[in-house]
Amino acid sequence: MIEFVSNTNFAPSEPKAEKVGEALHLQLGHKSEVAQPSFEEISAKLGTPEIKARIDFLLKQYPVKQGALLEVLWIAQNELSWVPHAAVKWAAQICQCSPAHAWGVATFYTMYKHAPTGRFLLQFCQNICCHITGAENIISLAEKKLRIKTGETTEDNLFTIVRVECLGACGNGPVMLVNDDFATDVADGKLVMPLNKGLNEERLDKIIAWCRENAKIQREHKRDPLGGVTGAVHGEPQPTDFAPAPPALGVKATVNENGVAIVWKIAPEVTALAIERKSDNKWQLVGNPGVKDKEFVDASGKPGCEYRIIATSGERVAKPSAVFTS
Repeated sequence: MIEFVSNTNFAPSEPKAEKVGEALHLQLGHKSEVAQPSFEEISAKLGTPEIKARIDFLLKQYPVKQGALLEVLWIAQNELSWVPHAAVKWAAQICQCSPAHAWGVATFYTMYKHAPTGRFLLQFCQNICCHITGAENIISLAEKKLRIKTGETTEDNLFTIVRVECLGACGNGPVMLVNDDFATDVADGKLVMPLNKGLNEERLDKIIAWCRENAKIQREHKRDPLGGVTGAVHGEPQPTDFAPAPPALGVKATVNENGVAIVWKIAPEVTALAIERKSDNKWQLVGNPGVKDKEFVDASGKPGCEYRIIATSGERVAKPSAVFTS
């Protein structure tokens, strides 16, 4: 606006972004020159019965369809290996939100790729903690060793280098992700991030060599954006042992005129409770209070009785609570 204020000496000019190294769209791995597939092309790939079943299951998990947007975008990326503009429009239609909203979500999270990448996506943190510990030098070394610039992919389609903002591993700066795994070194044939050890040239060489070796002996796995290889595909039910249910906490057993009053605290996702009392070195069920109950009275309880609570969330059974003596 200031360019059009009268009595100023500012000349109209094109806006320019501040740059560190490569252009901003290359730093983020968003290549503006990438050829975009048509909506019809991606719809054919994303319209299979298998994907439709996954989408149907996924939408049932959310009271508002827009809540599934992150997962739907991830399904598109799993199938296409990146998220073209048409896939964002497809996800917006599925989740009944505007394409502009879906685009804002897709470009906010760095787990979504807006250009095809190589087998190993090397994401280098360029934020302050990594910057002051040598991130620029490490990125320059990676570009030199792989003979590509930030935002580019090697000719063998094996490596892509991008810059990202804080990865939340500041104590290990400079740090990087290889696909979804933190990596500052290689140990016992695995990518690792030892405590307080950041990237240097020697460790970078080991990581690049690990990637080349594993590309020969391993198929590419479905990846989990939260890290590591996942055994389930997003949009499908996780196995019942995927994560343990939260146990009951703060269990207390107090003797009163009615018997033994037991109180506890549970997480909102708990769907069932079982209170057990120890008798002859065996645990026996004494009651199943409701998840909204605050207290259970064991009328036959006496001083010295031992109690514990087992919480259940759906099909997942939590570890028993701590044992309390009345």
